[in-house]
Amino acid sequence: FKEINEDTSNDLCEFIIKANYVFPEDQPITVLINSPGGNVYDGFGIVDLMECSKLKVATVAVGIVASMGAVIFTAGHKGERTMTRNSYIMTHQFYKLGGGRYHELVASRQHEDEIHKRIVSHFIKYSKMNEKQVNDILLNPADRYIEAKEALKYGLCDRIQDPWI
Repeated sequence: FKEINEDTSNDLCEFIIKANYVFPEDQPITVLINSPGGNVYDGFGIVDLMECSKLKVATVAVGIVASMGAVIFTAGHKGERTMTRNSYIMTHQFYKLGGGRYHELVASRQHEDEIHKRIVSHFIKYSKMNEKQVNDILLNPADRYIEAKEALKYGLCDRIQDPWI
């Protein structure tokens, strides 16, 4: 329910690790997400732990799952990604502030291209979309707000329902 940063990533990663040692193997972990997004590195740290968890990680979108929050939400276990009826996914091209000397800018650009490719690959893996659709629909120049019904159509979520009903 906050920005994805070092602290919130640490809290969720610690929970996933501990749950894998404490919870029975048939008990899923449920992560409710309402986030404006945040740091790409902290977010992919969460995704990595979700993907290697021996426990299923169910994700529930409430409110807005924006930017890196959308990446984390879609990494939930297939069949276990729920959006509430009033929730939205917001996606956009990632951005980074910075500057430097020419050679630093060139190196930074190469890394930024790799991050973009990683985000595209992630959405291809966790949706019904191909590369062109991901770039044209999810990562176009403007922020893209996707309601639950549209997210279901694109395979970004698996069902629409209010939690615990």
